[in-house]
Amino acid sequence: MPIRLSLTKLNLLLVISSFLLFILLLAILLAFGLDGLMESWHEQELTSLNRYITTRLEEVGQSNGPVTEETLQQAFEGLPYSPTYLTVTDALGRVLYTYRKAERGMGRARGLQMGLSEPEHWQTVLASDGSIVFRFSTHLPTFTEMEGIGYLLSAAWQVLLISFLIAFLAAVVLAFFVLYPLKRQSEKLASALERIANGKRDVSFPEQKVLEFETIAEASLVLQHTLSKEETLRAQWTADIAHDLRTPVTVLKGQLEAIADGVFTADAKRLDLLLRETARLENLINSLSLLTRLESPNFKPEVQRISLTDLLKQTQARFEAEAAKRAMVVSIPTKQAFVVADAALLTRSLDNLISNAIRYGEANSTIAITFEADGQKNGAWLCIENEGHIDQAFLPHVFDRLSRSEHARSTEGSGLGLAIVKAIVEAHYWTIAAESNKTTRFIIRFT
Repeated sequence: MPIRLSLTKLNLLLVISSFLLFILLLAILLAFGLDGLMESWHEQELTSLNRYITTRLEEVGQSNGPVTEETLQQAFEGLPYSPTYLTVTDALGRVLYTYRKAERGMGRARGLQMGLSEPEHWQTVLASDGSIVFRFSTHLPTFTEMEGIGYLLSAAWQVLLISFLIAFLAAVVLAFFVLYPLKRQSEKLASALERIANGKRDVSFPEQKVLEFETIAEASLVLQHTLSKEETLRAQWTADIAHDLRTPVTVLKGQLEAIADGVFTADAKRLDLLLRETARLENLINSLSLLTRLESPNFKPEVQRISLTDLLKQTQARFEAEAAKRAMVVSIPTKQAFVVADAALLTRSLDNLISNAIRYGEANSTIAITFEADGQKNGAWLCIENEGHIDQAFLPHVFDRLSRSEHARSTEGSGLGLAIVKAIVEAHYWTIAAESNKTTRFIIRFT
């Protein structure tokens, strides 16, 4: 089972982990970086001291006077550093000069002992002919061997450790007081979202002080409103489908029962009525099936580059006879244009729009289809315009499923035609808009 942590615990763990990582890195830098720095500093000072002593001894050797302890003491009065000891001998090993620094500490004693016993600590001073004139041994205390500095470093480490502990405790306490309000807000936000998930649609969100929480709250309110609207539409849609299905089924059942009881005869007129109701029922079921498929998240139209002009010519020919029944004419442009679309779905959307224009438009009028294309003849938009008016109160709902105006309720139709058109348009990532003043226009924008 995966481990789940609350927001407060997760952030607290992050603070503690970050602080411990900082302490670890700082300790590594101090332990290794500081030691290396001090060692480098000691080597430079020791080299400088040895060079100074060598120079002074060469000057003493080049003088004509005798070499005495006083002479050497005068030569070393300006030592740049203060060694623990300095011993100078002649070529035969006889001690000419000895210096001892009167300071306590095991580090100094060890340095003196090592300097007098280990041959690699003895330096030689040569004459111009290459012969040995002097030998000397010295010890320069390291940074940590200086007693006062050693106490200072020890105290500094203690202070640093205590500071780390205090800072750690302060960070934990501060993190708690900062994160606790975040925990309260996140709990309230999670509770509100849970109520939405359980079906509540009147959930309110308290004001959030954290920007990200405020964004989640605003998005949740939009989601809640959308869910409420969709649920209302679904309920209305279900009721409308039941009603629209019930009407042809009721007619069919009544007619068939009457024929079975001998009230009606199964003549050609009666059978034609039954076929019309069956066709109406079939059309409604097919439209519902197509709309469901179009609105599926996984649906993708099979697009290709097609001639919009040729498609409109076929559509014009198909509706010529139906338009003539109402003394209407479908006009199309003669110029050429192309669109990338699913030919079958674009044909279905044009059929629905033109069928509506013929059914609800003014008789003895023209249904004008126009479009525009760019320099490469790619279609930019298409407009279908007819004489007739859609009520302004109904216009915002014209693409809703099973929505029909008062005038349309007295005519045949499923109420799904324009919903299918919009679903086809959106499946191609196009847009469609309806305008109605003196004429009614449906405009599809391909770009």
